[in-house]
Amino acid sequence: MRPTPMAAALLVVMLLPGTGYSEIYRCESGQQTVFSDTPCGDDAVAVTVEPVLTGGRLDTGTDFRYQAPAEPANKAGASESACGAGYIQSTRLRHLRAKQRVKTGMSADQVRYILGDPDQQAGQWWVYRHRGEETGRYLVRNGCLERWR
Repeated sequence: MRPTPMAAALLVVMLLPGTGYSEIYRCESGQQTVFSDTPCGDDAVAVTVEPVLTGGRLDTGTDFRYQAPAEPANKAGASESACGAGYIQSTRLRHLRAKQRVKTGMSADQVRYILGDPDQQAGQWWVYRHRGEETGRYLVRNGCLERWR
């Protein structure tokens, strides 16, 4: 059986390599690296991306500069581990935040994450209000939550 001209043309098109490839350009913009499908500046460099056939990393061949995070400036001089509650996993912190619950021994940063910034600070007491009425007072000493009422 002989193929029709339409079937032959379709077979040829299927065997041709795809023409959907486009150039990728890398530019430095301030302290950031920007990737674009058009030249994004005078320093644009065309990036060649080899297809990954059997797994592996997609970022091979790119320069990577590690920058250590800055140490948080803790005004009270206490770190989260210096407080009684110590380190609390992020998932647990999110649960406590959703319920608006704090625990004795939490750091000031953890309390702030859960309750937000206090409406007023009366000495070492953090005062929170809702619609003008006081909803809680939290005693924060040396960067740690001691008690509340």
